[in-house]
Amino acid sequence: MVKAFNKKESKRMTCHKKYKIRKKVREHNKKLAKKLKTSTNKKKKTSSNVPNCPNLAPFKEDLLLDVLKQQEDLVAEKKLRKKQQQKAPPAVKSEKPVSGVRKAGKAVSGHVVLSSCDALLWVVDSRSVPESLSDEFGEALKDAGKPYVFILNKVDLVPLSALCKWYSYLASIAPTFLFKSTQIVLSECDQLVPAAKQSIAKHSGSKSLLGYLKKTFPKDATKVGVVGSESSGKKCVMSSILKSCGRTKAKQGSETKLNENIRLLTTPGLIESSEEGILSILSNLSRYMNYGKEVVEALAANMTAEETMYHFTLPEYNHPQDFLPSLASRYNTFVGRSPDLAAAGRVVLKRLRDHNLKFFVQCDEHPKPNVSIPSAMLAEVQDFLWKGDALPLLSHKVAVKINVTEKKKKKYTDMETEEDDNDGEEEEDEDDDNESDDEDEGNMESSSDDDDMC
Repeated sequence: MVKAFNKKESKRMTCHKKYKIRKKVREHNKKLAKKLKTSTNKKKKTSSNVPNCPNLAPFKEDLLLDVLKQQEDLVAEKKLRKKQQQKAPPAVKSEKPVSGVRKAGKAVSGHVVLSSCDALLWVVDSRSVPESLSDEFGEALKDAGKPYVFILNKVDLVPLSALCKWYSYLASIAPTFLFKSTQIVLSECDQLVPAAKQSIAKHSGSKSLLGYLKKTFPKDATKVGVVGSESSGKKCVMSSILKSCGRTKAKQGSETKLNENIRLLTTPGLIESSEEGILSILSNLSRYMNYGKEVVEALAANMTAEETMYHFTLPEYNHPQDFLPSLASRYNTFVGRSPDLAAAGRVVLKRLRDHNLKFFVQCDEHPKPNVSIPSAMLAEVQDFLWKGDALPLLSHKVAVKINVTEKKKKKYTDMETEEDDNDGEEEEDEDDDNESDDEDEGNMESSSDDDDMC
């Protein structure tokens, strides 16, 4: 016979029952966890600072008592300190006397370096020489009667024609040397071998400078300092000089021997310029990024129309009024249909900061015709010179006018407030009239409906 089909009970259940069981299980697990926390059987970790002492040690009880007394005294002292701190008034920070020397690693004032050194190396940025010079510091240097040397730094960012003019002008005042210092010289990357660093430093122009220092100070012990304006490359010049002498490591704020008679002060001196120029804007570019329109408008006053058309590839326009609108159309920066002048200005500032657009300030001074760059000095920096075009600026001064506009709150007079109140009352009366009219219409409709029902 055929066996009957054995029907098994289904394990299916309603969702209500299933979720209820899960809820009960969660509650049960929570109760067990609470019991484990509050249970007395759980061993508590006891941290005792009492040292372990063997039973056979002599005077064991006396030693343990001394240790306990010391611990009690420490606890009592902590409690007293807390009470005194709560009762005592808040401490006022005492103002430290301001001194010329700052912490190591930061530049000090140029006058401090002048007073502490026997000779100076004045670092000048070749892109904007007038901004790197200071009449006030020059007069103080003449009064002190100390020898100094100009270092025309960053020669790789300026064409040779402009470099020769500035060299002849500076050489008529004091001995001048060309220099090229980069971040590669300062880098402490493990991939660069110290020997490679020294070879790079030798080709930066330090060879002729060190030869001049050895000739001028052959016997007397002299201390040489480095001064310069902001972001002129003072630390890079120091590091390249040290590496050319074989000094790979030197603490800032100290003195390092270059020779038996010459020592270099490794803390640079800062010469603050009273005028705001293009170099100060580029060094503090984060402050001016939100005002790209105002900065570029001020820069356009120092440019010529022919140079801007050539370097920015612009069509003919009215200079300098239409410089920013034509730039906005060139870089395709629009807000809706109107050109975004601030965005176009920021593009120009970024190109200047990243050295994608080279620039220099023209030399208005009349240089001496007989003064020229020596061939030996030019050969050291020949491989680094910029052989392309650069944007010439008529002046280093940039008069940026930033107008911060604030929203003015509207001030109401007494007459205006009375008129507003009257208008409000009239509007309320009109609303009441409209409501009464709506009620009358509703009553008429209800009466007509009653008549229809009858």
